[in-house]
Amino acid sequence: MDKLNNLFNEQREAFDEEPLEGHFDRFETKLDQYHTVKKRDFKAWSFLKIASVVIILLLSANIFVHLIPGKAVKNSRQFANSEMNETANFYTIRINSGMSQLKQMADQGIGSEQELMQVKKEMEEMDKLNQDLQNEYSKNPNDERVINAMIEYYQTKLNIINTIKSDLENVKTIKNKNHENKVL
Repeated sequence: MDKLNNLFNEQREAFDEEPLEGHFDRFETKLDQYHTVKKRDFKAWSFLKIASVVIILLLSANIFVHLIPGKAVKNSRQFANSEMNETANFYTIRINSGMSQLKQMADQGIGSEQELMQVKKEMEEMDKLNQDLQNEYSKNPNDERVINAMIEYYQTKLNIINTIKSDLENVKTIKNKNHENKVL
């Protein structure tokens, strides 16, 4: 420490020198410039902080809505599924009833057992097509095209059964009329 004190004492005259004229003014302008830049940086940083918080909130909401199924989406799917199940049950009951009526007609001698087996075979082939629709529906339960195709499938199947029933009933009435004419 003594060496350092001796050095300062020897060089004291160099330290006592007054700064050049205008030094303090230049220092103050530099200081003012530094503070104004700092204020602008503070405004920019605060804006960036607010913007980043807003972006994070928006991304979180987006992730929440798209990755986690919301109640509204679940409810609409459940509603669509319940409506489709009701429709399928409605047509299935009617189709099964029609098939049992065809079976009764075959047992009564109206139409043959072979014709009934052929109708059942046709219905099984149609059911294979329905499986494809069921798979597509499970993937896209809100797709109107799939829903309409499924409803059309049930309607077509029921129409075929009703047409066959009506044709067999016509055959029955014709047979009855012919039988009545022969008896007289």
